[in-house]
Amino acid sequence: MEAATLSSKGQLVIPASVRHALRLKAGNRLSVTVEGGNIVLKPESASAWAPLNPKGARLSAAELSQPVDVSDETRRG
Repeated sequence: MEAATLSSKGQLVIPASVRHALRLKAGNRLSVTVEGGNIVLKPESASAWAPLNPKGARLSAAELSQPVDVSDETRRG
């Protein structure tokens, strides 16, 4: 179990091992709830992004940075 310290400003640093395990990055939003006297942090759902990726394809950063060949695409006028 990891430990974290609450700052005087109410800020909490999530340990690197936890961030890596959950693939959390700067700017990710977490929901905060209290359950049975415990603070529960959960990454916000990606369901809002589902229309942009309806099949749930997982692409690496390298795949996302590849140029797109639109030479065969039908152009709408």
